[in-house]
Amino acid sequence: MLQRLNVRDREKPEAARKRFDGQLGVRAWATPGSEAKQPEPREAGAPWWWDNAEDASQSFLASMGVNLT
Repeated sequence: MLQRLNVRDREKPEAARKRFDGQLGVRAWATPGSEAKQPEPREAGAPWWWDNAEDASQSFLASMGVNLT
């Protein structure tokens, strides 16, 4: 399916996959041999990709290169 994914001009394939996931409303794909997680309830009005404030802050710090270990 991803091989036929329409990648727009000047769009990275990763961005196209995220857009496709958003269209399907999928936050994470299960892999064979792993248990499928039940999604936690989201805050009212939160976008499909929002998990929680802690996850958002951690992913932001990681994208900025901050490592708090």
